[in-house]
Formats: sequence, C-alpha cells, structure tokens
Amino acid sequence: MIRASMIVGAMALLSTSAMGQQVFFDNFDGALSPDLSGITNATSVQGFNGLGAAGNQFSGSLIYNDSFGNPAQATTLTLTNLPAHTQITIGFLLAVIDSWDSDDGSPSPDLFNVHLDGVQVFQATFAIQSGSTNYAPPAGGDIGGLAQRGFSNFNDRAYDLSLESALQNIPHTASTATITFFASGAGWQGGSDESFGIDNLRVSVAIPTPGATGLLALAGVLASRRRRA
Repeated sequence: MIRASMIVGAMALLSTSAMGQQVFFDNFDGALSPDLSGITNATSVQGFNGLGAAGNQFSGSLIYNDSFGNPAQATTLTLTNLPAHTQITIGFLLAVIDSWDSDDGSPSPDLFNVHLDGVQVFQATFAIQSGSTNYAPPAGGDIGGLAQRGFSNFNDRAYDLSLESALQNIPHTASTATITFFASGAGWQGGSDESFGIDNLRVSVAIPTPGATGLLALAGVLASRRRRA
C-alpha cells in the first residue's frame, strides 16, 4: 500500500511539474511551412476576418480544405525532432463552411476529425444546412455565431478549438508527431457544398522540469519493485 501510494504521488507531482513549449505555429499568411502536406490551399479568410479572442483571430489567409471522399483527403502536419515531453496540445481556429448537415440532417453525417499518429483525438459534427450539431463548444469556443462569411450562399460557423479540452494535454512521448485534419462521413460532399478552414495552428508540448525527471525515474523503480513483490 505504501509503495502504491508513493507511485500515485510521484505521478501526480510529475503531472504538475512540466512546462509548455511551443513547437509549431503557422497563421498561413506567408510561405507555408514544409511540415504541412496534403491539402494545403491557402485562401483569404473573407468574412471570418476578426473573429476570435484578442491575439487569436482569423486574419489574412487560412488553409482551405474542400476535398471529396469518405474519408476526404487530409491536411497533415508532420513534426520531427520534438524535445523530450509527456503531453502534446493542439490548438487552432476552425471555419465550418457551407451546408454541413450534422449527423441527423440530409445527407448525413458530416464529420470533422483530428488524428494524432493515426489515433482519433477529436471528432464532431456541425449543423448549418440541416440537422442538430453534436458539438457543445466550451465557453468562448463558438465565435461569431451562424452567418454568411463569403464562401457561398450558405451560412458558416467558426470555433476556437484552442479551448477544446480533448485537444489539450494529450499523452505523447514520441520524438515525432503526425497530426491530420480531415472530413468524413456518408453525407460528406466536399467541393462548393461543404468544406472547412484552419487558421492559427499551434502545437505545444509539456516538458518535464529537471525535478520531474527524477520523479519519473522514481515512479518507474517503485512500479518495478511492486511487480516483483
């Protein structure tokens, strides 16, 4: 019991003994990062301009993905040579463009996905043309409401997914990270009918402090001894 409590205590201290370090940022207003691949079409934010909290607003250009298919072709960010870390956080502004039909509209569903190293870390549907969205954004996450933003005759929506808890502090220790953003679903049509945009894409990692490194080693030793007992 003592060793078990020590392991839990060491891991709890470890979780609070880390500092964040930004490892990627792109607002897509200049030359695109070579870390991006797949669908990387930069286009004007149009009517999304200015939406968002101070310091994190749509402006200039966004990555516009209107690809077809189920799943549709992804926008991919590949990071290498990451510093030693325990968690990764992904943040961005999301433009939901044109006639999304959620998971109970027609045709449906229309799904937006984020995968990290091939594993789904976020999936949601959004309702613009029909249906009811299954996504309940955190406070401040729905920015601008439902309005026509210039991409077509349909309304659009905007979300600040840097506030989304599912994308924060994801356990991760590999020196590389592949993050994919894509649409899917039997109702996904792409093109001028449904699309999405990403702006202010930011990735950070939680780096253990020197003291936390020792705690991690201690937790490993205690866990090993407990298994042998």
